[in-house]
Amino acid sequence: MKSIKQGTRTAFLMCLIIPIGLYAHGSNTHEAPKKEKKILTKKETNKEILTVYKEINSKYIANIKPIFEKKCFDCHATIGQLPWYYKVPGIKQLMDYDMKEAKKHLDMSKGFPFVSHETPLEDLQSLREVSDENTMPPLQYILGHWDSRLTENEKNTLGAWTQESIQKIKGVRYE
Repeated sequence: MKSIKQGTRTAFLMCLIIPIGLYAHGSNTHEAPKKEKKILTKKETNKEILTVYKEINSKYIANIKPIFEKKCFDCHATIGQLPWYYKVPGIKQLMDYDMKEAKKHLDMSKGFPFVSHETPLEDLQSLREVSDENTMPPLQYILGHWDSRLTENEKNTLGAWTQESIQKIKGVRYE
């Protein structure tokens, strides 16, 4: 009887999660634009910008990384332990696909500047936008992680860091 209840619960979750996963991002995709992947351009390799990136990363590690570890790393970095439902056929494939796509779009596991198909400045602007518009995490993730949305305090901390970092990068004069 107990296994029948678990099977029913699992079937219900699959019927609920799989369709949501297909529509969760709407028209948003994680496909890279026609740019090559890059972290730094030749223009950005001067000493001043590297110093700025180090300053931004030290503030990231102290203030932002703890937030991202709780809210974003499940998809945008490598995590240790996956939830129990990861073993359910169908859900496992959906989660694998979502995590692969998320890391392709923005991989936070190496610190700032992030590995992505954008420039560090564009990554910061995107993070600010995603935070302001509440477009992350996607709905299928929220269903299994009720506390995954950023709190107001976390949004304020992230907003201050992104704004300060954007200004620092824009203030660098290239020779």
